[in-house]
Amino acid sequence: MSLRDMANKTLNTFDASKDKVNTFEGLPTGEYHVVLEDFTHRTTDSGWDGLSIVTSVIEGDFAGRKDYNSFNFDTVSANGKPIPDSVIDTRIKLVAQLAWAIGVTLQDEDWDSIDTLVSAFMDAKGHDVMMNLTVKENKRNPQYPYKTYEFKKAGDTGFNDPVDVNDDDLPF
Repeated sequence: MSLRDMANKTLNTFDASKDKVNTFEGLPTGEYHVVLEDFTHRTTDSGWDGLSIVTSVIEGDFAGRKDYNSFNFDTVSANGKPIPDSVIDTRIKLVAQLAWAIGVTLQDEDWDSIDTLVSAFMDAKGHDVMMNLTVKENKRNPQYPYKTYEFKKAGDTGFNDPVDVNDDDLPF
């Protein structure tokens, strides 16, 4: 696609006099074949401390788009209110299901901290998985929609299989 084509597509619905330039559109609800791009322990200057999972869509209409999911396992919110056990349970299950789908066997000691979880996923970066994403409106903070995830194995797609190359396969 040429620059002109891209500009025409982008500017078709853009009003420079009133629209914001910097907008981010996350992935819509759907099932995606993704690769685990990052699984890290993140902290912010404001004191937030949690887990960050980044996946990148590898096929279909949204190929190249990323999904960002960050959460922590705190039992009390920043304003001092208890976080329901069901929320913590869902986050733990999400990590466990992602581990299963991508082929990571979590040991008891991997659950000691976010850092030990990150270490357990170290070799999983770059592996593919199927991600079912559901996005729902957050009326209080529309820029942060509610997202729920389900992960399953990518299947026998060959994406995780090593490639066997010998000298006869090389063009030089």
